[in-house]
This record gives sequence, structure tokens and C-alpha cells, in this order.
Amino acid sequence: MSKKMVPAVHGNHSNSESGINRREMVRRLMMAGGAGFALPGIAEAHPITRHLGNQGSVAKAASAAGKTGWSPAFLDQHQSETLEVLGERIIPGSSKAQVNRFIDLLLSVDTQDPQKKFIASLSAFESESLRRFSHPYKDLTVSQQNEILATASTAKHGKTAEGQPHGLTLRDHFENLKSWVSGAYFSSEIGMKELGWTGQVFFTSFPGCQESGKLS
Repeated sequence: MSKKMVPAVHGNHSNSESGINRREMVRRLMMAGGAGFALPGIAEAHPITRHLGNQGSVAKAASAAGKTGWSPAFLDQHQSETLEVLGERIIPGSSKAQVNRFIDLLLSVDTQDPQKKFIASLSAFESESLRRFSHPYKDLTVSQQNEILATASTAKHGKTAEGQPHGLTLRDHFENLKSWVSGAYFSSEIGMKELGWTGQVFFTSFPGCQESGKLS
């Protein structure tokens, strides 16, 4: 896939090693791609796309996520820890990018429908973990966690023969969580660097998650 490079827009931000914070990264993406900007692994209709298009929401969540003594605003502690572990399995480096914190804070200002769907998706992985290994997902070995993810990423979607929704499967829950994790990760400085951002230029079209070596 071709990658278009766009000159960086410099600012005076200092929330990260190179001085570029998540708010600035998203602002640059929006300037380059307009309202139709996209990040790998995220459906246009997914709730995280709406959040990333709102600079005010991004700025508040990014600022709160980096505070010392942070605690979840929407998830409970167990759910937050599960999300952190699950995010790391989906995209290595997610913990360092504070993906679980960023998602939690976005969810805390979201509507009930996305909130309920997110909790249902986390619960689906927890239930599968307990069914298979009799332990919560966050307490499993890495190989056990990856086994569940491999099953989830290759299972069928919950559709009837006519293509209509017919109950969500583990695959559907995986796709929902993957979109949240992808949006939070690739809008961070760590994620943007992985996509090719050098501090001088970044790309407005990106390789897919699978091409980047991530679970798709």
C-alpha cells in the first residue's frame, strides 16, 4: 500500500519525550486527512472514530490519562487491568501508550450503548477465559491469552444467511475491542512512530494492522 507523507505541523507541546502529545497527533491527522481521516483497524462507524474527531474530548482524556495516581473513571479496577492485558496482546506496546486509561476516559463521556457494548465485549473474553482455563483473562499465561485471541480473530461473525445480525460472537466482540485499542494506540506518539512518523513527516495512508505485524 502506498504511503503519502505530509510535513509535520510543529507545536509547543511537552507531554512526551519528543514534545508531541496525543492531542497534537490527532490534530495533525485531521489536518492532513480532513473529516475522513482514518487509522488502521478502525471501522468508520465505530465510536472511537467519533471521539478521535473531537479534539476537546481527546485533549481531556489524554491529559487525565497521564496524571499521577490515575484511577478508572468508567471501568472498575479489574476491568481496567483486563483491558490493559488484552490491549497488550492485541497490539504490543499498548500498555506503554496507556491505551486502557485513554479508552476508559473516552468511555466515561460516551453514551450508554457504546458503554454497554464495550462491557459486553470485555465480559465475553472473561467468560471464555473462565470456561477454558477457570481463571480471569488477565491471570492467564501469555500463551493461553493468545490462544483465546486466535480463536476470537478467526471465528465467524454473528450473522444469519441473509446477512442480518443474529447474536454476537466472540469474533464480533474481538472486532469491537480491537477498534478501541487500535484507535487509542495509533493516535498516540508510540503508535504514530510505528506507522512511520519521524517527527518531520507522517503518513495519511497506512499499512493495515496485519502488515504492521499486529493481530488482525
